[in-house]
Parts: sequence; C-alpha cells; structure tokens
Amino acid sequence: MVASSLLSSIPGIRHGFGSASVLVPLELLPVWDSRPTKRQVHGTRIAAIHEPLQQAGEADGFHTAARSLPVSIITADCIPLLLARRDGSQIAAVHAGWRGLYDGIIPAALAAIGDGAPVVAAVGPTICASCYEISEELAEDFAQRFAALPRDVVLPAYRHLDLRAIAEHQLRTSGVEEIEHVGGCTCCARDAAGEHIYRSYRRGDRGSQMHSGLYITTKGEK
Repeated sequence: MVASSLLSSIPGIRHGFGSASVLVPLELLPVWDSRPTKRQVHGTRIAAIHEPLQQAGEADGFHTAARSLPVSIITADCIPLLLARRDGSQIAAVHAGWRGLYDGIIPAALAAIGDGAPVVAAVGPTICASCYEISEELAEDFAQRFAALPRDVVLPAYRHLDLRAIAEHQLRTSGVEEIEHVGGCTCCARDAAGEHIYRSYRRGDRGSQMHSGLYITTKGEK
C-alpha cells in the first residue's frame, strides 16, 4: 500500500492508495462497508457525505467531517487526490482526470470543504507525462487554459501532458501549501521483480480499478 507522510502526520486520519496487488488499501478495510455508493463521471461535482452507505449519485469528489465514514475514489491513470485539514476536522477524496482538471475539480473540492484549518494534499499514483500522450488539439487547449504556467511545465514534451503539474498548480493557487506526490507512475512503475505496481488504462488493463481514500477515526483512536 502507498501512503503519504503528510497525511500520516495528522492525528486521527487513516488513508491509503491502492495498487495492482492491493486494490483496496488495508487501512480502509475497517470502515469499507460504510462507503457511499457513487458513480464517477469525470465531472466536477463534489458530494458531501453524512451517513454510512449514502447514495452519492454522480460525483468525482467526496468530503466529510463525520468520523468513521470513508471517502474514496477509483482510478487507473487519473489523479487520486486526498485532502485533509491539518487539524483532522475534515477530509476529501477527489478523482481528477484531464477533464476534471481542465474544468476545475480541485478548486471546486476546496470550495466545497470551505474555510478552516490549512489543508494538506496528497497526490497519489498517476500516469506520468512521459507515458501520457494526448492529441495535438487537446495539448493546445491545455496550454491555453493554463497559460499562467510555462508551456514546458504543462507539456514537457510534444503532446505529453503533465497531470501532476496542473494539479499542484491548482492546489497552490487555491492556497494549499503542503503538497506531497507519492506512488510514481501508474503506467511504467515496476517493483523489484519487474512487475507493474499499478493498473493502467493506457497500458491496457481493463479489470478492477484501484481504490484510494481516507477517513477520520473515532474519538480516542490513534
């Protein structure tokens, strides 16, 4: 299981990013049966989760201040973004593919969380720019959409998009200062035995996707 040292430093927060061998992070198993029912659609809707087994509908971000309620998302190459307030009072999980990033799902998630203690962000296993080739038209759209960034940051190579760089840009312009990138590339990362660590849509995996998420523990639980 992949974890973030930033999120791990917040008392009362349990989290994890899945992999090809462990699709559901072990840290989430104690509360997994309470997760909301949802359908991810590459949109920007952020659903507030208040109760176990909540019907969240179509959404790509989920936030809660309730204890022992997990918020999670599934990904293959898109960004799994986990957010938590530094005081452990609120959490969110966001599925951010190119459509979501282009349309501003990260600012939408931070707006949904609202004001409070500073937010910590962990960007999980995501396809890297070297592996992520897009159309020339889409590349130009992104260069124009994120003109505040140098072109070679958005597109480090011809028609290769850097999702992580755009996510970090959106986080920082929204006021998030503590950001950690963990897990490497879903498409090309391999373990010591040479096996792929993650499932990747771009690489041809069409099976179960990886889950990433977090929850706030009950009072008194470490």
